[in-house]
Amino acid sequence: MSAGRHEPAVAANVAYLIDTMACDTAGNQKQLLETIRRLDRTRYNPLLVCLWESPWMRTADLPCETVSLGHRGFLKPGFPGVVRRLACLYDERGIDLVQVFFDEAIFVGWMGALQARRRPVLVSSRRDMGLGAANQPWYHRLFPLALPLVNRDFAAILANSEMVKLHAARRERTATSRYRVVRNGVAFPPPAVSGQTAPVAAGGVGVACVASLTPVKRHDVLLRAWARLPRTGDSGAPHLYLLGDGPERARLEALAAELGLDGTVTFAGAVTDVVAWLRSVDVGVLCSDREGLSNAILEYMACGLPVVATAVGGNPELVDAGNGVLVPPGDDAALGVALAHLVADEGERRRLGGASLGRIRDNYAWDRAMSSLMDCYDDLLGIAPCVKTGSSA
Repeated sequence: MSAGRHEPAVAANVAYLIDTMACDTAGNQKQLLETIRRLDRTRYNPLLVCLWESPWMRTADLPCETVSLGHRGFLKPGFPGVVRRLACLYDERGIDLVQVFFDEAIFVGWMGALQARRRPVLVSSRRDMGLGAANQPWYHRLFPLALPLVNRDFAAILANSEMVKLHAARRERTATSRYRVVRNGVAFPPPAVSGQTAPVAAGGVGVACVASLTPVKRHDVLLRAWARLPRTGDSGAPHLYLLGDGPERARLEALAAELGLDGTVTFAGAVTDVVAWLRSVDVGVLCSDREGLSNAILEYMACGLPVVATAVGGNPELVDAGNGVLVPPGDDAALGVALAHLVADEGERRRLGGASLGRIRDNYAWDRAMSSLMDCYDDLLGIAPCVKTGSSA
């Protein structure tokens, strides 16, 4: 055992600090909930801390004890009390390590640590490349100016892809050596159960896009690309399924009608069993302008699908010519060509889909993701390497 490292007598206490948990389907929130569920309780004891409570949290089956701080914003009169409550929580629960998610929580978590008698190890997360500033208070625009200072007190900053790491380092003017890459995990779908199918059209090739209907996901580009595919006019025509809901739905439905796509596009809304849909289609597509490490693409790959995606963020770390096609963002012509190629070639779909599944097994199964994360925690806390147990995918 190296100097300064020790074997833990009891499980270390880890607090996960996030603004709120609004659902269990959004990428970052889904990843965090799955991480907590799979955390080895013999090594780490988790506590979920939310700045405020969402309506969803009141009835959700959360994976560990959860505390809400009643945060209403930095400029609200009660903000100093929020920081004091968090500092007391660190002390009273003997928190050893705090992992924070999103800008607001970064600053609240940091201020709480400054006031705590017992300073926990601070770890920060970077999981996207900027998804827009809609509905955020004006002072969020100041955060990048303060992050170079605040980052000095964090033991590590965890990014979920190499591109996210580089983007965050540039944005925050922080050395890349402060960042570590810990990739997302994905579960292999359980064996299919009779009756668990999705309402997809029989006969034709099915293409699915799993994404919230928000501007950054660029469903408008996807619809325009889809309109470029040859029309067969029979029961074997390809069909596009948009799995997700959001503020763009009415506009996108109007665009689909304008493009004459009635009968070839289904707006399925927010679905509860994404796996059943992905098992029932032939291709997964994602055409976002920005991504971190896409959970949707990981799910496509775990279901053995070939992938068509935009060459942004961490997408090129998941998709290449071996398991799919990358296209430039915003290019409906290139996207249409890629989709038409896969729709027409069953053999190519099978070859690329098999490669997708192999990459998940080798690199992104949950047991690998959790082992990487807990090894990182051990290192930051000075815990000696030991024989570790991990949760399988």
